[in-house]
Amino acid sequence: MNMKSFWSLLALVLLMAVTVSCSKSSANYEALVSRNIQCPEDTHLAYLPWGESGLEAVCLQKRGPSVVAEHGRIKIEGQYSGDKQVGEWRWFDESGTVVRTEQKDAR
Repeated sequence: MNMKSFWSLLALVLLMAVTVSCSKSSANYEALVSRNIQCPEDTHLAYLPWGESGLEAVCLQKRGPSVVAEHGRIKIEGQYSGDKQVGEWRWFDESGTVVRTEQKDAR
């Protein structure tokens, strides 16, 4: 087997592994969605990793700090109380500079 064939075969095996992994995640998600879970007021439905490859659907209430990261950078910071945004919320650009702030009221 020459190197070109080796790398082609390796790429195919990796693609198959990713496809199987994604289909398992998708199957878990579809199974949970089919249950039509309804969360109580002041909570929200979240899908969280469970075990080695499972997924859990759970109703959560946001409390305390919230930090959102995307592409390895902090994008948003703020606080929750009773599932509502409260206090100062800050949005950051790619360099980490605050580009927007908002004062949130829990009413």
